[in-house]
Amino acid sequence: MRRFRAKGAIGIGLAMVLVAGAIGGWILFQSNEDGKDPIVVGTTSTPTMVDPGGAYDASAWALMSNLYQSLLTFEQGREQPVPDAAESCAFTDNELTVFRCELRDDLQFSNGRGITPEDVKFSYERILAMAERADQEAEDDSIPEEEKFSHAGPSALLATLEAVRIDGQDIIFELNQPDATFPFVVAGSAGAIVDMEKYEKLEPRTGWEVDGSGPYVLRNGNDGDSVELVPNESYRGANEVPEFPVTVRYFYENDEGASAEEQLAEAWDNGELDVNDGKTAPEVMAGTNFSDPDHPVTETPAGSIRVLAFNTDEDMPLGSRVARQTIAALLDRDAISSRVQFGTVEPLYSLIPVGFTGHGTPFYDQYRENDPDVLRQRMVDAGHELPLSFDLAYSRGAGNHAEAEMVERQLEADGIFEVEITHYEWSDFIPGVYSARDYDAYIIGWRPDFPDPATFTDGILGPGDGLATGFASEQVNRLIADAQAEPDRGRAAENFLAIHELAAEEAPIIPIWQDKRFTISASNITGVQLLNSGSGVWRLWELRRI
Repeated sequence: MRRFRAKGAIGIGLAMVLVAGAIGGWILFQSNEDGKDPIVVGTTSTPTMVDPGGAYDASAWALMSNLYQSLLTFEQGREQPVPDAAESCAFTDNELTVFRCELRDDLQFSNGRGITPEDVKFSYERILAMAERADQEAEDDSIPEEEKFSHAGPSALLATLEAVRIDGQDIIFELNQPDATFPFVVAGSAGAIVDMEKYEKLEPRTGWEVDGSGPYVLRNGNDGDSVELVPNESYRGANEVPEFPVTVRYFYENDEGASAEEQLAEAWDNGELDVNDGKTAPEVMAGTNFSDPDHPVTETPAGSIRVLAFNTDEDMPLGSRVARQTIAALLDRDAISSRVQFGTVEPLYSLIPVGFTGHGTPFYDQYRENDPDVLRQRMVDAGHELPLSFDLAYSRGAGNHAEAEMVERQLEADGIFEVEITHYEWSDFIPGVYSARDYDAYIIGWRPDFPDPATFTDGILGPGDGLATGFASEQVNRLIADAQAEPDRGRAAENFLAIHELAAEEAPIIPIWQDKRFTISASNITGVQLLNSGSGVWRLWELRRI
């Protein structure tokens, strides 16, 4: 089985548009018979959809990790893959190219149908089939552009998957090259198991109906403003059946211009939430009383990063490496972190954040020279007419407007660049990044697909081109392959450091800051410290009311 990638990287945008227009329905599975009040969780992290074959965004995976099972999941605390829907999983060869899992025999979907190895095989193959369809339609001139299928699923994570075979209760994954990170992929969003009798092979679901086998059942989608989750009493896996139902409320920027962060803060202040797990406005978070016993604040490690990405195509304004290097030298991360984000983030000088093997400071080491006169002369020597004009797009995020304005001021201060910043709604922004690739530059967040540094190399610098920059490097790809072949992830650090030295030199993506994750809760809610981690799993089942 070959992996096909849609033109223009992964077309998340179409999924966004489909969700916006087609999420009216829901399905009723079961009632809250024990009478326990739902724990209400507020968040600004809104999912594109709830079909794991069609969504490749951290917000969707956070919710879906409660609704679907994968053969593996991540062990809380260690964040290493452990069996969930599988009895066991392991590589069966020394080359790390054959991965075999035995499926549990006591599993069923929320619709009552038993899970089979064929369902697992189908779940992987449909992701690749949708990516292949998108690739074929992208090259078919007989199909109008607006009618072409654009795949938004996690096909980039399955780049090494050659074939899936079944042997009794066993599922055998054959890889086209050594890949020590494949168990992490299986444990994540790409490995979620769907019912082959309910899901179309070549179309993602766009509503809120879910046939999964995770700890929760989605009872009501409420047109995407909130979702009601009830414990799945049939769940069998690595975790316990949840004790409490959960209502997740999603906050978006509204038509009056109120940001998602502002609306979340208002709902929290009005006592409408038990847990505030969204992105609080930086100035508000900076003034929060961390010692308030009635509203404890939990800080957990965050692998999320904020970056400035470029369209590196040769005919684009920032297709020039010298221009990108100059921007890297002019960017003042400390000012952004302190004056815009009020110390709620940490300046970042590598695409691999603190806490991951291979973290370093190549964007600090290589760009200490920031004398405007020197930088200006380099631009002139490279043939650029100054100021070089380009457009900078941005969308949602805490302090997003002030952040974009500060980046604009920093880059324009010495007359080397002329920057036009434009804010887009998320549903418009994503197609511009991935499908149309319209923007010269864009500020965007990146969350790890799994808790291994490869998610910051394979995901955004390798052939998957997860941020649609168009950047490609044979040398980087060789180093990525070497890191994939190393079963001892600590020993792969040399490769990761080398990759990011090259990434800093080419500068297709410039790191800005690393996030800190703060969750505020009512004093009668426990389990908040287990809710978030670097794996991307959102452990709503750990929440309890006392």
